[in-house]
Amino acid sequence: MKKQKISSGELANIGNINKKTLFYYDQIDLLKPAIVEANGYRYYTFNQIDQLSKIKALQSVGFSLGEIKQQLDVNDLSEGLAILRRQKQTIEKKANELLAVKKMLDQKIFELEHYEQTGIQRVFLRDYDEAWLRVDEPSSQTGYITNYLLDGYHFGVILANAVYSTEQLKITKYQQVANIEMANYTKEKGEYAGIYFTSDENNIIANALNALAIIKSRGYSVDGRAYLKDIASDFVNFQNERIPFQLTMKVSNSLMDLEESIIS
Repeated sequence: MKKQKISSGELANIGNINKKTLFYYDQIDLLKPAIVEANGYRYYTFNQIDQLSKIKALQSVGFSLGEIKQQLDVNDLSEGLAILRRQKQTIEKKANELLAVKKMLDQKIFELEHYEQTGIQRVFLRDYDEAWLRVDEPSSQTGYITNYLLDGYHFGVILANAVYSTEQLKITKYQQVANIEMANYTKEKGEYAGIYFTSDENNIIANALNALAIIKSRGYSVDGRAYLKDIASDFVNFQNERIPFQLTMKVSNSLMDLEESIIS
C-alpha cells in the first residue's frame, strides 16, 4: 500500500536539503506541510515532492525565493514566460559581469606571473594593442592617489616630459576604458620598453624616473610619455610595504636598430 504522507526528514533527503530549510519554506509560505500533528510532527504529500522539485529547478536558474514564490503562484503561460524571459536577461547580465571579472583576473595573474619571472630593474620589450584611456588634466603635483576604490580597474598615471627634467614633468591620472566613446586619450599600439620596480609610497615618482633612466641606458629611444601603474597591490600584499610598479614607454628605435640601419 502506497504511503499517504512523508515526514519532513524524508522530504529533506529527497530534495538534498536540511530540515531547517523546509521549516523556513513553511515560514515564508513557499512550501507548507500538508499535515502538522498535535505533537508537532510535520508531514508532506507525495504531490509536494513535485512542488519542491519546481523550487529546486527555479533556484538552479538563479531565481530568488521571493521570485520563485511569484512564479509558482502564476497560472498563466504568457505571464510565466515573461518572468522566465526577464530572468534570462538578468542571468545574461550577470554572465557578462563574470566574464569581465574573469578577464580582469586573467590580466592580474599574467602581470604578476610576468613580474615574478622578469624581476625588478630588468628591461623587457612587449607589443601592446591600442588602448583607450580617460585622463584627468595634467598636473605638476606628485601626490596622486590611485586605487580600486577611487578608480576601479585599469588605472595609473602618465608621466609626460619624463625624458626631460623633473621640473617639466607633468602627471596625468588615467583609467583605461572599454571603448573610444568613453575615452579622451589613446595609448598608441606598438612596441614598448618596460621595467618593474618597487617603491614605498613616498618615493614613487623618483623611483619611476630611476627606472626610466635604466631603460634609456639600454639604448632605447623612447617618446616623452611613460605609463606607470601599480600592478597589484589592491589584490596581493607584498613584503616590507614595498609596492610593485610597472613603467612602460613606446619605443621609436634602439641602438640595435640604428646599428642595423648603418650596416645596411
